[in-house]
Amino acid sequence: MTVDYDACRKNMVECQLCTNGIIDEDIIRFFEDIPREFFLPDEKKPFAYVDEDIMLDEDEFLLEPLIHARLLQLAALKKSDVMLNIGDSTGYVSAVAANLVGTVVTIEKKAGLLDRAREIWAAHSTCNVATVEGVYVDGSPENGPYDVILINGAVVNLPEKLKDQLAVNGKLLYVHRPTPLGSGKIKVITRVDENEFSEVTYHDSSAPYVDGFAPEEEFVF
Repeated sequence: MTVDYDACRKNMVECQLCTNGIIDEDIIRFFEDIPREFFLPDEKKPFAYVDEDIMLDEDEFLLEPLIHARLLQLAALKKSDVMLNIGDSTGYVSAVAANLVGTVVTIEKKAGLLDRAREIWAAHSTCNVATVEGVYVDGSPENGPYDVILINGAVVNLPEKLKDQLAVNGKLLYVHRPTPLGSGKIKVITRVDENEFSEVTYHDSSAPYVDGFAPEEEFVF
C-alpha cells in the first residue's frame, strides 16, 4: 500500500490542529513542512498522522499531533529561547522546536536512541539541537537555565529540581495525569522570580507517561 504522506500531513493540520484552536502560524507552518514519518521506524510510518500517540516501545512514543501543538502554542516560544526537551524518543519534537527557538537541548536517555534523528537533522541543516545523555527526571541543570522546559507526555509528580532549572519568566509545560485510569490536563508552570512559581491548568489531555514520571507500582500482599 502506498501512502500519500503529503496529503496525510495536510489533513492532519487542517482537521486535527486548525479545528481545535491551533492558530499560531509558525507552529502550523512547521507541522505542515516537517515530515513526521521520517522520524519513525518503517513499520510505524503509515500511522504517522493518526490523531493518537504512536507507541514505539513500552515507554517510548511520539505524542499525538494536537497535544504536541497545544504544548508548543502555550509555551509562546521566541527565537531567543533556550528549550530543554524531555521525552522526545524520535527527534521529531526537537525538529519542530528548532525552527521556533534559538537552541534545543534534548535529553537522550540511552546512547543511540536519537541516531536516526541526528541523521535527519543533519540532512535538513538543523544545527541548533544539542543532545545530552541523561535521565529524564533529572533534566540537564548544567546547560540551564531554560526559557522553556517541555515534557513530552504525562507526569504524576513534577520534581522540584526541574522547576529549579527554569530561568525567571521561563515556562515548564507537561500533561498532569494523576492516575493511570484517568486522563490529564496540560499544566504550565511559570517562574515568577527566584523563589516563586505560578501554575495554570489548561485543556483536558490524554498522554502516556514519560519514562520516570509514571506512578510507582503498589504491591498488594
